[in-house]
Amino acid sequence: MALGNKSTSPHSVGVPQSQPASKPAKIPTSKNPDFMETLVTWAFKILTFPLWIVTTVFGQLLTPGAAGATFLGKVLFIFLVVLSSDSYWQVLFQSKPLFPWYETSWTGWGWLPSLSLFPPGIGLGLFANPTFYLCIAISFVIQMFESAFVTGDKFGKLNPKMIGLIAIAFWGFDIIATFASRNPWRYTDPQQVLMCILFNVFTIACAELGRWGEKVLAGKQ
Repeated sequence: MALGNKSTSPHSVGVPQSQPASKPAKIPTSKNPDFMETLVTWAFKILTFPLWIVTTVFGQLLTPGAAGATFLGKVLFIFLVVLSSDSYWQVLFQSKPLFPWYETSWTGWGWLPSLSLFPPGIGLGLFANPTFYLCIAISFVIQMFESAFVTGDKFGKLNPKMIGLIAIAFWGFDIIATFASRNPWRYTDPQQVLMCILFNVFTIACAELGRWGEKVLAGKQ
């Protein structure tokens, strides 16, 4: 009997066994977004929506070549043509001023249709007056000649010298009509006299400025 041949298990010698590392427990996650996160996201979108509208509109209006900028340029040019036609409207057609600046009276609500009960009647307003559109057409032709001379653009088949002569003649008429319709010397205050003169000069040149602004906003210059 061999007493020393007794086999012993490696686990019986008192050496501690290495235990396998336990994996961390998984935290259950929801595939759906958290309610508070969704609420904050939508609240941020709602609060910043007006700012987004403003920045988008301004971006469209101030970016040359954009649709909004092109539209703004055309509206600006039309308004300045109408503003410059005010003096023709007063001098040629002997009508009330279209705008109130440096005037004692003006068309006011006459721009719009009106209804009167005593006596009964309907006023179609300035927009239904054919003479008004004739005045605008005259102003448009005058301003286009003057603008063509300033910017060097072609106007029909006329040569530049002819355009220059016509533009100078129109400017002479423009100056006479403007200062006849808004006489700055009727004021006694020197500041009012100066401001009226400056306004008259602006109305003489405003359509040319409007034409240039229209080209800039349309991205053509």
